[in-house]
Amino acid sequence: MKTYGIIGYPIIHSLSPIMHNAAIKHLGLDAEYKLFDIDQEDPEDLANFCYETDLNNIGGFSVTMPYKLEIMKYMDHYDPIAKIVGSVNTVVNEDSKLIGYNTDAMGAAQALKEKTEIKKKRVLILGAGGGARAIAYSLKEFGANVYIFNRTKKKAEELADEFDIEFIPYRMIPKGEFDIIVNTTPVGSMPNTEESLLHAEHIKSDAVVMDIITNPIETQLLKEAKKAGATPISGERMLLHQAADQFKLFFDKEAPIKVMEKALYKGLDKRN
Repeated sequence: MKTYGIIGYPIIHSLSPIMHNAAIKHLGLDAEYKLFDIDQEDPEDLANFCYETDLNNIGGFSVTMPYKLEIMKYMDHYDPIAKIVGSVNTVVNEDSKLIGYNTDAMGAAQALKEKTEIKKKRVLILGAGGGARAIAYSLKEFGANVYIFNRTKKKAEELADEFDIEFIPYRMIPKGEFDIIVNTTPVGSMPNTEESLLHAEHIKSDAVVMDIITNPIETQLLKEAKKAGATPISGERMLLHQAADQFKLFFDKEAPIKVMEKALYKGLDKRN
């Protein structure tokens, strides 16, 4: 039996095993998908996990915060998108070679396209980490006008320069000027659920606001979006689409996305 899983820290609340194991069972595959908690305090923990994939019969794994950038140093090869955005959220073990992919980019676009068109829209991305890089690249490829905001100015400026997009300084976000807003930061996640980088007065009523956080599902930012009359998209939509793309990479089979979606919402109901 091949083992797959997700690495991150902390990882206990991840919904990925619920989706992937439901899809594995539905298709009758000889595999399992597990949680791998990689200790941030031990700098060798991530390296050892990567070096021991063959020993532990690991066919591939998902990568979540805080390792989407750091994991790249252990890859033998990257797919073009992962190389461009400089962020890996999916690793496939192909003949003892670790190949890094990025499904965040398309996952975010697919989640947004459930509610809105992307082309020519003014998009504000909150954050400048691995998720922000992937989403900025993807939305620019779909023809959006992308702006980056981050509390650490240097990171945002570097990302803006690299992708030829605009940077907005801290506390200078113009009010009501964006068609799409995407939060890629951990602000508003457990346990600090009352925090939000933006408030209702920053959000116009016909905007679409997506938060990639999945715990809680309704973040304070999404509550602010509702208050403004905007359309909220919670993090599980991107999670679903990027997981379906991961599944295809892991098993070279189309993901049973309806099965994964049903399992995801069942898992959310249990958690809540």
